[in-house]
Amino acid sequence: MRYFLPLLLTIPLLPCQAETITFDEDNTIINMGNSGASHYRINGFNDPVLALHSGVAYTVNRTSGGHPLVFAFNDTAFPSAVAYSGNLEAGTAFRQSSVLRSGDPGWLFRVAPNASGQFTFPADLEGKDVFYYCEISGHPGMIGKVTIEPSVAEPTVTPAIRSLSLSGTTLNLSITGDPNASFAVKSTATLSAGEFPTLETTSPAVVTTDSNGNATVTLQIASRPSLFLRVEQLP
Repeated sequence: MRYFLPLLLTIPLLPCQAETITFDEDNTIINMGNSGASHYRINGFNDPVLALHSGVAYTVNRTSGGHPLVFAFNDTAFPSAVAYSGNLEAGTAFRQSSVLRSGDPGWLFRVAPNASGQFTFPADLEGKDVFYYCEISGHPGMIGKVTIEPSVAEPTVTPAIRSLSLSGTTLNLSITGDPNASFAVKSTATLSAGEFPTLETTSPAVVTTDSNGNATVTLQIASRPSLFLRVEQLP
């Protein structure tokens, strides 16, 4: 007689992490549909985390009817404005408080069905718990998280002397750098020390680039036999 020993395998259930979709200054359009009254749908995902940047003008397009969209956050003046329980990252969290309205602390903005809304998150919302959810309280599953990162800084342009010409003792310089930035021209008679200790007197007195990052300046070299110049951007 054969005996069979039943074997029970226990597989741990791991929480499902929500997809994160990043939108930046090169990708500012957020098209948001929905899956019935269960989820918002963005780029084919249910209630993904939206990774956004402050200072960027985003446009949210509601591509379906119903389910008015609200963006809100936990404000210290109204700490129970947006309370959640469950595993938000798995998309099972739900709103426990009443619907926020315009003017309520913690209320950011609303996008009506089949409509669009444009918004820019200020820097003081960086790091706050911001959420998007359906305004209809009976649709608790339609909720997602928003992370707000600092704005992406524009790359700086290393200041440089683009060209120069000498007329007598007057040296004419054309420089490039960041637009609308102030610069100083420093000099040294020798490169052995690796420092530029002398602040040159220039005309104009303050070297400021135009909107394209260009500037022209003159200085007097007098009878100095040698001169090494460097352009430094001022704070």
